[in-house]
Amino acid sequence: MKDFGGRRGREHAALTGLVPRILLRALEVCGLGAEWGRAPLSVSTGDGWVLGLRSGLLPRLLNPFLPALQEVLCDGIRMRATIHIGPLTGGRSITAGSGMARVQAHRLLDAGPVRALLERSGPGTKVAAVVSERAYVDAVLSGYAGDDPGLYVPVPVRVKSFAQTAYLRVPAPTGELLTHGFTTPGQRRGRT
Repeated sequence: MKDFGGRRGREHAALTGLVPRILLRALEVCGLGAEWGRAPLSVSTGDGWVLGLRSGLLPRLLNPFLPALQEVLCDGIRMRATIHIGPLTGGRSITAGSGMARVQAHRLLDAGPVRALLERSGPGTKVAAVVSERAYVDAVLSGYAGDDPGLYVPVPVRVKSFAQTAYLRVPAPTGELLTHGFTTPGQRRGRT
């Protein structure tokens, strides 16, 4: 959630509780509501959420889920999202959801180019997503997501020891994203 740390401490609990309700509502809007209860991984990160779903749902998490998330977010709430695919440990213990795929998903979410999308857009842009290369190839280039590949902007991502080409997706671009594009010249050259 954008600017979570900049909000008053007494608001944090309510905002943390709002995140799963927003995600569930977006899943319901796009016909995936039943998947919330079936998710093998569903945990709070404080200002965000990790939701692990069946890999066969990957295309639908790009389309129609990302546009649905944009639709259901209320004014003043803006989110970064990452869509990635890979194995994780299951169960409900504290170790559930462990694995390289989760580390990589967090690296993607922390990358400068996806953070900059919300900084460089207006309040009408409520969702800025970063999609891993594997998810992009498996769901977008394959045609299963039904999205035009031109809706995704490739960008090099480097966070700590993680480096990968990722794909930016904004369901409702506004502000500088419309006038100058999704990436800055430095980001296109790999300075993230």
